[in-house]
Amino acid sequence: MNDKLAHFSETPDINEFIVEYRRALDEGLTLQNVRDAEDIRFARWTGQSDDGKKWSKNLPEGQQAFPFEGASDCRVYLADQIINDCVDMLAVAHSRADLRVNPVELTDTESAAAATTMMNWVRSTMQNTLQEESELLANYVNTYGWAAMFVGWDQQATLRNNPISIEQLVMMAQQVDPSSILAELPEMVADKERADQAAELLMQFVPDLKKRRANRIVKELREEGQTVFPEAYICRNRPSAVALKPHEEVVVPPETIDIQNARVIFRRQYMTEVELRSKVTTEGWDESFVEEALNTAGKSLNYLDQTTLKGLVSEFQRGDNLVEITYAYTRQMDANGVPSIYYTIFCPLMQAVDGKVKFAKHEMLDYAHNQYPFVLFRRESVARRVVECRGIPHLVQTWQNEIKAQRDAIFDSTSFETMPPLQVNKRLGLANKIGPGQQLPVTKAGDYQFLQPPSRPPQTAFNLIEAVQLQVDTYFGRPNGKVPQTQTMMKQQRMINEWLRDYSEVYRQMFRLCIQYLSPEEIARITSSAASEAITHDASRYDFNLRFNVSEMDNELVKEKMQTIAQAIVPLDMAGTIDRSKLVNKLLKAVAPESADELLTDQMGASRKMYEEVKGEIVGMMNGVEATYTDASNDPTAGTKMQFAQEIASSSPGVQEALQGNELFKDLFGKYVQNLQMGVAQQQNKQIGLTGVSPAASGY
Repeated sequence: MNDKLAHFSETPDINEFIVEYRRALDEGLTLQNVRDAEDIRFARWTGQSDDGKKWSKNLPEGQQAFPFEGASDCRVYLADQIINDCVDMLAVAHSRADLRVNPVELTDTESAAAATTMMNWVRSTMQNTLQEESELLANYVNTYGWAAMFVGWDQQATLRNNPISIEQLVMMAQQVDPSSILAELPEMVADKERADQAAELLMQFVPDLKKRRANRIVKELREEGQTVFPEAYICRNRPSAVALKPHEEVVVPPETIDIQNARVIFRRQYMTEVELRSKVTTEGWDESFVEEALNTAGKSLNYLDQTTLKGLVSEFQRGDNLVEITYAYTRQMDANGVPSIYYTIFCPLMQAVDGKVKFAKHEMLDYAHNQYPFVLFRRESVARRVVECRGIPHLVQTWQNEIKAQRDAIFDSTSFETMPPLQVNKRLGLANKIGPGQQLPVTKAGDYQFLQPPSRPPQTAFNLIEAVQLQVDTYFGRPNGKVPQTQTMMKQQRMINEWLRDYSEVYRQMFRLCIQYLSPEEIARITSSAASEAITHDASRYDFNLRFNVSEMDNELVKEKMQTIAQAIVPLDMAGTIDRSKLVNKLLKAVAPESADELLTDQMGASRKMYEEVKGEIVGMMNGVEATYTDASNDPTAGTKMQFAQEIASSSPGVQEALQGNELFKDLFGKYVQNLQMGVAQQQNKQIGLTGVSPAASGY
């Protein structure tokens, strides 16, 4: 049997897409799983009341509140609490993770550094969006077991009013076409009889310029010599990232294992009438499709009651004015057998006409990476199929119910102990009320007597709750004094590693889109490096890494590490193998991540700044200004400054000439070098004092 989605056709079979879409929604009762997960997480069930008690009036007909009217019906948010903890950890890990683009080959080292700069620029410009989508994505993954991030390119054009004179307008036209008839525009504008001709000419020159606006422009040019002219410009040109809720915003066939090898991926969106109509102009959607799609406003594909049609997908009235639009992404073979990604836009609720359903758009996706613009995130890897990933609510449902049962029991037991049931003599009836200070008339002793409540120490319930909590914390790697810290951190680090591994693929796709859509000039401005020209479209030559150590969240542990590095490791570094600028970078990010970006510069920038400072001191000394001497006992940069000073002195003819003929400069330069030499010696003396050994290369 041939797969109808495997081969490209200029006219797509929308009926086949709808059949596959319905199958993906229906098979496995995926939408029901979504509802179940949300009911567990948000503690929702039939018969709830706002006061957290059970009342028969809220239950289906024939059911009675158990064990009694007004019994406890507390809501335990265990699943929600665990998910929120995971979201907090993953969101912080993503925002604080160090993004590096490492070269696969040594020859790509310089361009990889430029690529790192560009991707950090992407993170900074999209910071708010990425934080919002990261939090939403983490919620989806932990609630439903998996989710997807859509990665695309967001380019938006708009108009702005640009003041312009008639001379400037003619000059612009001549730059495009020297023989343009716009050269006659001044004469047309000056002549009222030719005003309509001038307006028609402007409408040909400016796309989408309406006649009324053109007439006003001509009038302003004639009377005032200038006008405000609509000018199109790109107001947004950057990657986009959107977290997608599984089964509702992104749908995959139930047999899907690797999302990049999926037969088809559906993305569902709800659009207003304004959005739909604007797509005709901005994205070339079929206008007749839009008109028919608007007739389905307020409807969507959804599940009917499971007890009636056993989960069949059908129409569902939402009650709003939004239109359900579906994007179908498929990897198809063209006539030459070349696979490419194509996307088709349709409305799954539109009716067929002559056996065919209209579509809005159908074309090849022009992203150069030739991948689906989706990155899959899994909460676990216990099965190959994506839809088999389990969310936290399904894992903790039993534990959550156990805690609820014990808390309800404690509440109900307290109610019985506070006011136990009464044994009342039949002849007294129920006319009397029981309460503090009430007077109860009796004929003989024993007319009223409390029943003995069931004996059950409340501590039993608390012990059971504590035992369940320990199981939960052990399973999910949550901090608990009874769980070894190493075991907890190991689970947390694994979760973070898998999360950042998938996010690395998001940045890989963003990188490919930046190279495709940003101009070389824009890339050069972003990276401030000549190496930007060497950045290649081949992302396989770079290794994208996001790294974050969960131990950096423990301030005490970070403090201990810093002390060990500073007091025990750095003094032993006789050969200078430790890159101290990188060490300072790591320590500052661990101690004050919120200030690191403001305080740190890149290593190349820091070296360049120090080089310029040394050069400035030398220029000043050549003009008779004495250098600013540093505290030799505490200047770890003295060695680097010495190297820069010697390099400048040996490579600059002007400095060499001044050293030979300018006695003042020679004296000042000698003192400057002497100060630096003292700084180097003091650093070496510190090492000798700590180790008792003089480095062989030190000369001491």
